[in-house]
Amino acid sequence: LAFDGLVLSEIMKHPMAEWFLEPVDHINLGLSDYLNVVPNPMDLSTVQRNLKQDKYSTVESFAADVKLTFDNCVKYNGANSMFGIVAMIVSAVFDRKVQLYLAQGQQHPPRSAQPVPDRDGWPSFSQKKKFYDACTKLNLVDLNSIVKMVHKSCASALQHNGDKEVELDVDNLDMETFNKVFKHAKACMQKEPAS
Repeated sequence: LAFDGLVLSEIMKHPMAEWFLEPVDHINLGLSDYLNVVPNPMDLSTVQRNLKQDKYSTVESFAADVKLTFDNCVKYNGANSMFGIVAMIVSAVFDRKVQLYLAQGQQHPPRSAQPVPDRDGWPSFSQKKKFYDACTKLNLVDLNSIVKMVHKSCASALQHNGDKEVELDVDNLDMETFNKVFKHAKACMQKEPAS
């Protein structure tokens, strides 16, 4: 399943995926109720190991374990927590990547496929990473305000996944809109109380 390996590799490199790369160390973190709330723990390194050991016979079984990683996070931390919001964002990115590959008929894309290179007049990878990092520090109200701003000026960068979930594809943001939402995100961070 070369397709699965490529999608997983891209998700693991996502700037917001760092919390999901390894198993939750619930013992050292003192989360004594973790296994009661999350009876089937999963993480991306375990999915990667399962892939290498050919434990997935279908794209669906692979995708189910990746989704379980994010669903567990939301289940334990809550959908409105910082962890829950980040989990839903990365989960939506994963869904989008799977849909794109399947829609393009790329069940077996080349292993050398690379992320979209920087383009003149569009946000660079470095700018996008700073924006992602800023978004992880924002609350739900601030994130919703960013989605509304994008909806007004660059709606093509939004994809609705169900009634309550929206994915912002930064690669499709024009530079003017990107600058506007990045400035807003930085302003929101400055008004957040210090922890």
